[in-house]
Amino acid sequence: MDFFNGFSSERRHSGWLGHLFSALFGTIIGGIVVALIITRGLTPQQPAQVPNNSGGIISENPQTEEIPFTERDLPEYQNTAIVRAAAKVKPAVVGITNKAMVYNMWRGVSSLEDQATGSGVIISEDGYIVTNNHVIEGATEIYVTLGDGEEYKAKLIGADPVTDLAVIKIDKTGLPAAEFGNSDNIVVGEQALAIGNPLGLEFSQTLTVGYISAKKRTITIKDYTFNFIQTDAAINDGNSGGALVNLKGEVIGINTAKIKIAGVEGMGFAIPSNTAKKIAEELIKNGKILRPWLGVYAGGDVDENLAKQLGLPVNYGVLVQDVVADSPAAKAGIRRGDVIISLAGKKTTNFTELRNTIYEQELNATVEIVLIRNGKEIKTTVTLTELPDD
Repeated sequence: MDFFNGFSSERRHSGWLGHLFSALFGTIIGGIVVALIITRGLTPQQPAQVPNNSGGIISENPQTEEIPFTERDLPEYQNTAIVRAAAKVKPAVVGITNKAMVYNMWRGVSSLEDQATGSGVIISEDGYIVTNNHVIEGATEIYVTLGDGEEYKAKLIGADPVTDLAVIKIDKTGLPAAEFGNSDNIVVGEQALAIGNPLGLEFSQTLTVGYISAKKRTITIKDYTFNFIQTDAAINDGNSGGALVNLKGEVIGINTAKIKIAGVEGMGFAIPSNTAKKIAEELIKNGKILRPWLGVYAGGDVDENLAKQLGLPVNYGVLVQDVVADSPAAKAGIRRGDVIISLAGKKTTNFTELRNTIYEQELNATVEIVLIRNGKEIKTTVTLTELPDD
């Protein structure tokens, strides 16, 4: 008895022709089932597809994009903070070529020739690049070479010899931009990476590793006094303008100088990122740095010996050698021979401190200045106007 839907039916008897048809039908159905099973098992599943608005085809399961280097599964010995930080910043470090017109006395003609090479750091995806002023100083034309070898002519946006910083721009968008970190938060002993182009573009985007040796080093170069980060990460000719990077992949300084003395190694210096960021923003906005000025020529810093010679009641301050005509100092009544001991409430022990205090003030700010004149202390006010271009 066969059971179907709970009912029973008695089997009918059929002839030999019915058996033949039944056998053939079973063979055909069985073959179809086997073929479907084999085809289903061997043929890979294709994702469903739906038309997009432009008439093309968009896969419901699109291919995954290539995983960025910093997110790949690396062996443990390679997946380090240094590797990740380098991968993050290196694409933003570029080569800079300073080209100038050079006169050939033998041929009697001038031609555009490479004068110097250095490094720079892309700070915005639309082509702004920060570098050192001394890298682009005196250039007739400036060229930027990206990490992939592409070269672009650059435009000078602004330069500031006082901080040795400059901003240039290339006509390209979608660039990899570095991120500034807070240089006030660095600590002595933390690791730092220097990325740049030592000895020219042949060694582009070279990475060296070291430590923060000191947070604040005051060094005078070509009549300008700088407050630098000191590092022992190797900085060579061509590294100027490159990036000093922390292990988070943030730019904490712009590599600028090293001490070149026989027997001295591992003493490199970088402009703090907080200074670089502020200067770069103002150069982009104004094309120059608007600074206040006082208008005095210093005759020297007062020490114990000079104080005795001049009969001063203090052993610190800045001796005024001369006053610029029609300057803020002249209008405030400051004279030759005065000794400046305080400005804007800050004690002034030397000329560097005086200049730094002046630069900290707002344009057209009126501040108190304390002088020693003829052995007596005098207080007056001075209005610090914009520093002239000359």
